Amino acid sequence: WDLIGLWEGSRPWLIVAAAALVHELGHIAAARWVGVGIRGMKLDLFGARLELGGLLSYGREFWIAAGGPLAGFLSVAVLYPLNTLRGREGIELFLGASLVLGCVNLLPVGTLDGGRMLRSAVAWMAGDRAAEGVLRWTTGLCLGMLWLLAAYALLRRGELLSVFAFSLCLLFRTLGGEEGM
Repeated sequence: WDLIGLWEGSRPWLIVAAAALVHELGHIAAARWVGVGIRGMKLDLFGARLELGGLLSYGREFWIAAGGPLAGFLSVAVLYPLNTLRGREGIELFLGASLVLGCVNLLPVGTLDGGRMLRSAVAWMAGDRAAEGVLRWTTGLCLGMLWLLAAYALLRRGELLSVFAFSLCLLFRTLGGEEGM
């Protein structure tokens, strides 16, 4: 067995997984901070989804949803100075993965953290019905724009297949009405 080759080949995936773990730990820390219990965790195509105990107030749901991206952005702020050290490829990948994960999760799409934050904020200000309408509109707009961008890039340049697949998966996930954090 070539253990060194195996480590080198899997190292990028482990670094990206570490960024995802920091993101999920942010949700867990936020849930503990606002006093919400966690019943379990499910893994799916997009990573982990927390199963939270009890009903959430709008404020609690907002902060739990924000916890993941905040943890990722905080880890970038803390680790960025290390980017100048030797062997920084792993740090650069972690920083990039954390930024992408945080930014994508802030999209105002129903099943992402940004969608949950938007829904909570609008529901607090204007009620559940208004929040569902706003979220349906922003989700459709964002997924449509992602899909069009990816379709254009695929047809024009043969690129962004992953964005095309991601937008379709998000669409199916949203239509399926999956719940969780």
